[in-house]
Formats: sequence, C-alpha cells, structure tokens
Amino acid sequence: MSTDATIISGALRGLQNMLVEKGLEPAVLGRQYGVPAGAWNSPQVEIPLTAFVRIYEQGASALGVPGIGWQSGPLLDLADLGELGNAILSAPTVGSALRTFERFLRVIQSETDLRLTVEDGVVTLTYRILNPDIWPRRQDAEFTLSVLTQLIRRGAGDDWSPDLICFEHEAARSLSSWGEVTGSACQFDCETNALSFPEAILNLPMPRDDASRHRRALDTLTRWLAEAYRSNSLVDRTRTAIYTGLETGIVDQETIARDLGLSRRSLRRHLSEEGVRFSTLLDDCRFRVARHALADTSHPLAQIAFELSYSDQTAFERAFKRRTGMTPRQYRQAFRFGHS
Repeated sequence: MSTDATIISGALRGLQNMLVEKGLEPAVLGRQYGVPAGAWNSPQVEIPLTAFVRIYEQGASALGVPGIGWQSGPLLDLADLGELGNAILSAPTVGSALRTFERFLRVIQSETDLRLTVEDGVVTLTYRILNPDIWPRRQDAEFTLSVLTQLIRRGAGDDWSPDLICFEHEAARSLSSWGEVTGSACQFDCETNALSFPEAILNLPMPRDDASRHRRALDTLTRWLAEAYRSNSLVDRTRTAIYTGLETGIVDQETIARDLGLSRRSLRRHLSEEGVRFSTLLDDCRFRVARHALADTSHPLAQIAFELSYSDQTAFERAFKRRTGMTPRQYRQAFRFGHS
C-alpha cells in the first residue's frame, strides 16, 4: 500500500488544544514527527497519516495522559473538517450525518475504512486505518470513536452513550475505568474499532438541519472524491480494495474487480500493464496484515488464518513460512510488540 496516506490538519485541533493547555508547544512536538509547521495554523493542510498517528501517541506520552485520544474528541470542531464538516453539520438526521461521514471520510483521510451496518435493529459503526504498517494507533482509534460519539450526541443528547465500544488494541487501563470514562461497555483486542447502538438513533433530528447547504456540500464532496479516486493508481486502488475485503472475508479477484468498477479480465489486463499480478498484491496484503497481527496482537493463529481468508491454519502457516522462512509462532516470539 502507498506510504503517503494523508489526513487534513483540522483533525489535530483537539490534540493541539490539550497540548497548549498543558503548556507544550505543538509545533515543536510536531516537527519531530513530520507535521508541517503550517498545519497548526490552518485546518486544511494535508499531513502524513503516519505523522498524525505518531504525534497522537507521543502526545499521550508527553502529557502522561493515556486516554488523550478519547478526551480530545469533544474538542474537535467539525467545521475544521472543511466541506465534510459542513455536510455533516447540516445533515437532517443522525443517520444522514453518519452516512455522509462514512461515504466521504476518504476526502480528508486516505487509506481508511468507515462503515455503517444495520442488523436486527442494531447499528454497528466500524473504523479502521487500512494500512497495517501504521501501528501503534491506539490514540487514533480512541480519538475517532470519540468524535463519532460526540457527533451522535448532537442529535441524541449529551447523556447518550453507545451500548458497546470495541477497540482493536489492548486496554491501557481497567475495563471498569473505561466504562466510567465512556459510559459504555468496552471490549479490547477486537478485530476492528466499533460502536454499537439501537437503530432508532439514526432517525433523530440534527440541530442544524439545512437541506440546501447539505446538498451543496454533498455535490462538492462527490466531485472531490471522484477526482481523488482517479488520481490514485490502479495498483493502490486494488490494494485498498483488498484490505477492505479482508475485513469482510471476501477477497476473490471477481469481487475486488467489481468493487473497482471493472471486469475480472479488465482488472487483470490493467494490472499487467502496470507490471503487477493480482495474486502478488493479495499475497503482499495478507503478509502485511499477518505480520501486524502476529507482532501487535494476541489473536490465535486460527483466527488470523480465518481473517486472512485462508482455507485453514495450515495453509496460512505454509504461506507465511514461504515468505519469511519462519513459522508464524517463531515470528511472533521474535517480534512481539515491535516488528521491523
């Protein structure tokens, strides 16, 4: 996957406010991690997503506040997200606001998946950075779920909390203390980051319903998203589709091609013109996710094999050893909590 994933600097506002409040200079800290100096003065500067994730982790360490991600969520002004913020704030209902966020998040943050699903009256809102090499990302996950929670509270009220919050990382404090902080049941070391709540919440009205403003913002975002899509190479788009597919367990070439608006034959031909085979991209994505899962999580090998759509654990172990010369267990023992 591309290493130049970006996010707009407006997403730093919550962290910036907390750093300043504690007497720290954001620009000094940011310089160490590749955040341009101008990012602190303008919300529309593109910064590397890796830099954003790292400075949030370092901010938590510098301030001695392990929950800085969750705490800074309410400090973000959605208007700092530009046209996406305008579209969200002017949406008629909570559901419309969340669907807008889901559809257009990649306008402000690339290589990211946000998804809203409804099943048996329960909404699940999942969020994940697709690139498995960007880790640790504890603070980013907590910050984003906090922002989404605050967004829902605009319609549901300040006392509202999700029924369940899931995080892909391990807990840095007790579950009971997390429940007190969030007002929700919390689970850690999950497959992805997620909020769950009743479907009826989606129908609640938003306080700044403005149909014409919302429509204009959606038109602008649609054009921007199309331009961003066209500017990415097919190789990068295919990698993104594979990472997204691994989350749902569907990564066959036919499905990936359809997701990209191509036939299987066309996808194969266009990738060949760029000197790449689909099977090579799939193997590489699987390896990167496996390497992360082995080094940074405690997921059992059978679960990792299942999440990577291998036929069984043995097939996963064979493929991993061909790639590294090590079994998954050997790799985990050598690189647990910090792979190269």
